[in-house]
Formats: sequence, structure tokens, C-alpha cells
Amino acid sequence: MKSYKMIIGTLAVIILSLVTLSIFFERTLQREMAEQFNKQQLLLANAQASNIQEYLGRMKEEMLHIAQSVSLLNIRNDADLKFITEGVVKDSSIIKKQVEFLDRRGEILFSRGNVHAEGPDAKKIIERAKGLCPGDVLIQQDTKMLTMIAPVCRLDSFTGAVMITMYIQDIAKTFLSSLKSEAQEHAWVMDEKGSLLYHPAQPDMIGKNLHKTDASCFQCHKSFEVEKKIIEGRGDYCSGDYYGRYISPTGEDKILAYSSAMAGDTRWIVAVSAPYSEVTQSLRRSMKFYTWIIILIAMTTSGVFAWLIVANQKRQQAEEREKHEKELEMMHSEKLASLERLTSGIASEIGNPLTSVSSFVQILTGMEEDEFKRETLETTSFHVNRISDILKQLSSFSKMTPSELKPCKTNSVIEDSLSLIQYDKRVQGVTVVRDFQPVPAITTDRNQLSQVMVNIILNAVDAMPNGGTLTIRSRAKDDSVVIEFEDTGVGIAEEELGRVFDPFYTTKEQGTGLGLAVSHSIIQKLKGRLTVESEFSKGSRFVITLPQGEAR
Repeated sequence: MKSYKMIIGTLAVIILSLVTLSIFFERTLQREMAEQFNKQQLLLANAQASNIQEYLGRMKEEMLHIAQSVSLLNIRNDADLKFITEGVVKDSSIIKKQVEFLDRRGEILFSRGNVHAEGPDAKKIIERAKGLCPGDVLIQQDTKMLTMIAPVCRLDSFTGAVMITMYIQDIAKTFLSSLKSEAQEHAWVMDEKGSLLYHPAQPDMIGKNLHKTDASCFQCHKSFEVEKKIIEGRGDYCSGDYYGRYISPTGEDKILAYSSAMAGDTRWIVAVSAPYSEVTQSLRRSMKFYTWIIILIAMTTSGVFAWLIVANQKRQQAEEREKHEKELEMMHSEKLASLERLTSGIASEIGNPLTSVSSFVQILTGMEEDEFKRETLETTSFHVNRISDILKQLSSFSKMTPSELKPCKTNSVIEDSLSLIQYDKRVQGVTVVRDFQPVPAITTDRNQLSQVMVNIILNAVDAMPNGGTLTIRSRAKDDSVVIEFEDTGVGIAEEELGRVFDPFYTTKEQGTGLGLAVSHSIIQKLKGRLTVESEFSKGSRFVITLPQGEAR
């Protein structure tokens, strides 16, 4: 039992270790997966920030080229401006632009484009542009519009300016909308002053500054500490580029990567963030599946192991029971062998003197005329005859005839045995129920088997003095034929069951206690078993089990 407990404990430790290792590996893989994803986010943020800066650089070069062309040519109408600015506005369907040609006073001479919002004050810009001659570009912006101004200079003299205005939202959307790969992954842009320039999920927040928040700003954020640290370059966010994890204001664990792009003198911060749970969702789903497989394997292994333990215990119990039964049979056989030798001597030593006594009693009974003495002699003769009968049974017990084994049909033997006692007065009040199944032939001694059956049937009848039911069953089981005799008699007490087959043990007043002992011995010699089950006051069941044999 201790070994079973040790094995079960070891198995439980193994299962617990497997589950623990599964959880540990899952978390480790989640961290590694999130780190790799975060590095990819940083690469994307760097790439798109570079693309934005490269685009703005190209626009700046285009503006210088247009300004130089205008300084060499005489622009008379919109057609001339369209020809010169065709390269700049060719992608206006994606990024809306407005190109304007200003004179030296800031008056708009010619204009083309699809930006309809009010741009910056041209007269104020023209004053700043005068100092850029020759060959520089002024870039200024607010939270929605980005404006580039290139001066038109002839002989280093300021004659006007070319101005282009674009939506910051269009620029950011063109380069960052492709970064959205998950439901809650976003790329957003803010400037170095803390103003939000682009956010696909919160368009109403664009233009607001995190240093000047109002109630609407806290509908999706509890604070803006992370964003402030990024702008101020404090803590882990002090480097130019960053990737890592942080707890968002909503309490959600997120991973973040950001890079910078310069728009003139203003730094744009391009950030990409995604929930940690969303990034590791596929891994968690897979690991959950593998964990269930491990648990299922562990449960199956435990079930099989438990079944093996139970089966082994039953096998051991069956072996111990069989060993105990064999020991009892051996003891019973030794007891019967000793008893046979004893009864053989007793029958021989008592039989001869008893014959003489019986003869003299018979002679005296015939000679005696006194009635009292005659009755006494008759009583003496009765008991002498009874002793003689007992000696005959002892003699037959000690000198059991050899078995004559022949093929026979079990159900036929039962019917023959019942026919032998059908006219016995004791049987008249008993109902015999036959429950016979087709059974194969057995090789046995028909007469000895019938003797055993008659003995068992008469014992059952004696146990039902007021009538009852005797059920006789026959059936095949494995390689044996089983015959059962079940009565509804007085039964046998549990403490007396072990002595039922002992010689001279009986509960009947006129019984010798040899019938079941002889029957048990006969069945043993026929290579079978005779067993009994009983419950006091409810009845008994005697079972004969014999090996099968083929008829010849």
C-alpha cells in the first residue's frame, strides 16, 4: 500500500511539474514573442519616420526647384503655374495640397490645389521669407496644417514666394495607416510640444495638447505621464528611439516603440503601440491547447495507472483467495484421508462384535415371552441396527469406489436425480424450478455425480420442512459447467459455514454428518469444486463446478 501511495505521489508531482513547466514556458515565450514584435514595431516606426522625413525633404527640394524656375520665368497666368508645379501636386488625391504664388507684398497672384481650409497669414509669412534669399525654405506648422515657403529671388533680390500647404493628417495617414495589424494596435504622431497631430482611433483629440488637458482628454486616458516622459526624454525614454512595455493609463499592459522625424525645426514623434495581451493572443491560444493536451494525457495516464492498481489489487486478492481455498481443500483432504483410515479400523473392529450382539438380541427377542423384556430387546435391536447403518456408511466412506468417467449430459443427470426422489414424502411440499441452459457434455462418473445431487436435494428439502422453492440452474461458464441448487429454507449461520463439509457435522437430529463430506470428496475426485453460500433464515445455495468434456 505504501508503494502505491509513493507511486501516486510521484505521478502527482510529475503532473504538477508538467503543468508548472507549461505555464513557465508559456510566459517565457510570451515575453520573447512580445520582445520580437516590439523590435519589429521599432523597425516600422523608424522606417515610417524616415519615410515621412524623406518625403518632406523631397517636397523642400521641389519647392526650391519651383522657386528657381519662377525666378527665371515670367509667370503670367495659372497655366504657367500649373506647368511648373505639376510634379508637386501629382499625388494630391492622397495628400491634399494648395500651391500659391505670392508677390513681394504677400498678395496671392496665382493659386491651385484642393486644400480649402484657411492657411497661414500670407503677409506675415512673406516678411519671414525675405530673409531666406537665396535658396532656403521656411517650414512652419500648426496642429493641422504644414506650410512650406520658398523665396523667389532675382539677383539676390526678393521678388516674391512660392507657398505650399498640406494637411498633416494626410501625410501621417499615408505613411502610418498600414501599421495597423491588430484590433487595438495604433500608430500615432505628436510633436515635441505635446500636441497630438494624428491618431486613427481618437480623431477628436487631434490638436489638443497634453499639457493643456480638459475633461474630454480623460475619457480614454487616466494620465499622460508616458507621453510626457517621451517628450521630456526622462527615464527609459531618454534615447532617440525606444521600444519596451508600459502600463497604459487604462491599466492595460502595452508594448510601445517610437521614433522621430524632423519637420523643419519641429520634431515629430512617431509612436506604435499595441496591447501585450493582443500580441501574445495566438501564442496563449496555442499554449492553452497544448496545456489541455498535457492535462488530458496526465488524466488518461492517471486513469490507466489507477485502473492498473485496482486490477493488480483484485488479482492479488483473487490469488490470495485461491491460495486460501487450496489450503482449506488440502486441509480438508488430509482430514478426510485421516478419517478414512480411522473409519476403516473402526468399521472392522466394531463390526464383528456388533454382528454377534445383533444375532444374540434377535435370538433373545424370539425366546422372550415377557412383553416388557421383549420391548426392551426390540429397542436394543433398533439401536444396534442404527449403529450398524452408521458403520456401513463409515465403511463406504473409507472404501469409496473408483470413478468410471464417461461422457454424459449434465441436464439429463439432474433430471435422473430428481426422478429418484420424486415420490419421497419430504419432497411433496417443495416446488422445484428448473432453469436449465444448453451446456456442453462433461466427462464424469454419472452415478457418483447423481449421488451428490440427490444428497444436496434431500438436504435442501430437509431445510424446508414447511415447504418452499428449490431452484436448480445449469449453465456454461468459461471452460466449466456450473450447477446451482438454491433453496428458500432455514439457511446456515455464518459462523457454521466453514464446517459444512466436515465429517460428522450436522444440524439434523437424525443426521450422521457424512453426506456433504462424502459429496465434497466425490466432487474433488471428479476434478471439480463444491461450494456453499447461505444466509440464515433466507436459504442456501450449493454450487457444483465441473470441467467440460467432449462426448465420444
